[in-house]
Amino acid sequence: MVVALSLLLLGAGGLSGCASGRNIVVGRITPEHFEFTTVVEEDPGEPSGWRAVCIHARITQGDSGATTACKFEVGLPLCTQRKGRISLEDAQDAAAEMANRAVYRVLSEAHPGTMLATLCRDFKKLYGLMLDEKLKGAKVGECMTRGVKVVHFNVPYHCD
Repeated sequence: MVVALSLLLLGAGGLSGCASGRNIVVGRITPEHFEFTTVVEEDPGEPSGWRAVCIHARITQGDSGATTACKFEVGLPLCTQRKGRISLEDAQDAAAEMANRAVYRVLSEAHPGTMLATLCRDFKKLYGLMLDEKLKGAKVGECMTRGVKVVHFNVPYHCD
């Protein structure tokens, strides 16, 4: 199976005859792709504040050329009790690192015939768990927060 996941500029391709059964995954998203908007200001000295970004990324199945947009919002606190103030740079680094790890795991383990919507859903679920483990309180879900920047990854049309 060949699956190109332009989501986060990553892709996966199947290796016929490969004993491991894993797909090849290439590409990396960089921290700069996470253009967060602060939607709730921080209350100094208290765990508070919120930043978010909405990502629209194309997923393409290489064998068939089928494509869809995987849309998700990444939200992070500005300050937590455990880590204190989280700089924009640290937030971007964590978001990129966990996105790359999650998409690698989902794509490298994808089975032939897996629907693109299922890959997107599985990625969002795993990414949310991993990012919350890294930065407590982080959320990955549907794009719902008004006023956040929408970042398009290899999406040929913008209809928002």
